[in-house]
Amino acid sequence: MAGPGQHPIVRILIALVAWCALCPHAHAAPVRIELTAAVHAGERALLYRYLDLFTLRTELIGQAEVDADGKAVIEANVTGTVKAQLRIGGIHGGLWLRPGTYRITFPPPPPGTPRSLNGTTETILEFRDLDRMDVNALLADLNQRLDDFAMEEVATSRRLGSDTAGRPETLFLNPTKSPARTDSFALKLQGYYNGVRDPWFLQNLEYGIAGLRFGPGVNDRELFGKYLKGRPVLYDVPEYVRFIQAFFEEHIMRYPFRKNEAALVNAVRAADPDSVRTLFAEHDLLKDDALCELVMLMGLHAQYPGKTFDRKGILGILDRVAATSMHPENRRIAANMLWDLTTMRPGGRLPPLVLRDLSGQQARIDTVLRGATCLVVTAAWCTYCEQELVALETLRKEYGQVINVVGISLDRSPQELEAYVHAHPDRDWPWYFGGDNAVIMDQLRIRTIPAFFLLNGDTLARAPAPPPSDGLAPILHKLKVQWEEENKLRPDQGPPRRR
Repeated sequence: MAGPGQHPIVRILIALVAWCALCPHAHAAPVRIELTAAVHAGERALLYRYLDLFTLRTELIGQAEVDADGKAVIEANVTGTVKAQLRIGGIHGGLWLRPGTYRITFPPPPPGTPRSLNGTTETILEFRDLDRMDVNALLADLNQRLDDFAMEEVATSRRLGSDTAGRPETLFLNPTKSPARTDSFALKLQGYYNGVRDPWFLQNLEYGIAGLRFGPGVNDRELFGKYLKGRPVLYDVPEYVRFIQAFFEEHIMRYPFRKNEAALVNAVRAADPDSVRTLFAEHDLLKDDALCELVMLMGLHAQYPGKTFDRKGILGILDRVAATSMHPENRRIAANMLWDLTTMRPGGRLPPLVLRDLSGQQARIDTVLRGATCLVVTAAWCTYCEQELVALETLRKEYGQVINVVGISLDRSPQELEAYVHAHPDRDWPWYFGGDNAVIMDQLRIRTIPAFFLLNGDTLARAPAPPPSDGLAPILHKLKVQWEEENKLRPDQGPPRRR
């Protein structure tokens, strides 16, 4: 951590090094995706990269419209090996990118695939002409082998009918692991990939095996000494990230909180990252500063929803680490954690949005966000949205005196929005044109429309809010009762005020 008396030139050099490490385009090289998506003609294909493997925050890096023949070409720039996501509408598939060309078929989900809770459905991308040594092929193969072995161990444990304590297995007990079987499997796996020379993949191989060794009855210190001691933190290796997340899960509560509860709680409340990190560093497995700070970040981020630690203090620590940490990767992770905990969360502010009004002029939506407001994000082409907008119209007739409605349209052109508004005269609330813009959906943290938010001014009260057809009415009814109570006529009063 840079001290307040540090020489200005040193601070500038530190900032420059950190900026270069964080800059997404430093040493970037082009990647090209030749996409076939036959059933998605006319839709927009979006390419995202994950900003880190801990928060899984994404950033749009490329997009293209699928033509009438179901073809699209997406071009972007990537640095090193990047976890990415290819998305069309509410369907997405994961992949790993390196500079070069990928030929991918985007398949529709099988008939009957259930829609996920967050409105998106995952599909498996089909690679054409993929080199067997490509990281996508290698990692998919490794993950399948690791999963098969883990499932075999679970099945073996169930046949034996006990866990490490000799008790019958339940949902809360982990299956017995055989070190001998794990050692034998590790040797076979290493032999199978003996001809692979890709350093990034070999790191995944090592920590994939390490993950199989982790569990009840394992000596944590021996495992730490074998796989973590004296080694750099591998921020961009997914099997490493999975391993340390499991290894240090609940570390904050099992060690620093248990050892010195008052000091830890007070240091978090004071938003003092140095004091918190010092408490973590008292554990002899966390003498490496980068790892210690990372484990601290993971612990605080996980504890934010709870009541043990002061939330403002956690946000303050994340903010300071994001601004001043000596480890660029930790700066990035802390910034993404801060974004995750504050953006589009109840109590936070609606992010600034670049929109246009019906006259085509740039407009700030916050100028019409007064009092209680229901913000709806929709589009004329969204057939499912219509039933929710009909329900919203009905609710507005009953609760219009206590709630304002503001609409954001994600139509492809202002003319489509204008025609939509003309065709629905009862939806005469303020409308803003956002366009077919994935950035707006990312800012609002939504994947599908329609989406609804309840605000007090520009402060989020429900994000997202329940849909008008299922759950919004009771909230508005409660608001109306409260409004009527506040506006009961007294002899010296005039008409009730509108919100």
